[in-house]
Amino acid sequence: MAKAFFRLISQLVFGTRRYNNRCIKKFSKGIKNKKILELGSGKKLRGEYFYSTKRFFDKSNEFIQTDVNKKFGHKVLDVTKMDYRNKYDVIICMNVLEHVYDFNKAVSNIYKALKKKGTAVIFVPVFYPLHDEPGDYWRFTEHSLRKMLKDFSKVEIRHSGIRQYPFAYYIEAIK
Repeated sequence: MAKAFFRLISQLVFGTRRYNNRCIKKFSKGIKNKKILELGSGKKLRGEYFYSTKRFFDKSNEFIQTDVNKKFGHKVLDVTKMDYRNKYDVIICMNVLEHVYDFNKAVSNIYKALKKKGTAVIFVPVFYPLHDEPGDYWRFTEHSLRKMLKDFSKVEIRHSGIRQYPFAYYIEAIK
């Protein structure tokens, strides 16, 4: 109960959920007839999949929701074990990488799974309380993210908060 309370307070104070949603809404405009893979679609909260970004995308898209937890009701998929090649136009990875111990393998698999010119949309918290313990492993910097995403042809990183003290990063990386 206390952990959920502190997460809610941090979302209200730092605005990470609002920032996350604002960025994905902007990205999703005009995305039609694409094959989209969402990693970490999450559980239901108040009767809806609150953490999933599916609601922001046009219905013409093929949108596949996944999670590592089968109890959440999505296709079960571990990003470090997925073996897709040139299959998706867009891969959404919001608030997932900090929970993946082998994040380099995850990023490599995301890259391989994207079609040429496909886009990986990644969101990671920076200044944020520990959550979903014990599986909360990392906080990334802009510099570590650029190194992780070095194989992508174009990487755009935006931050919430001031640059030297960001609350979160939103990334669009094109294969």
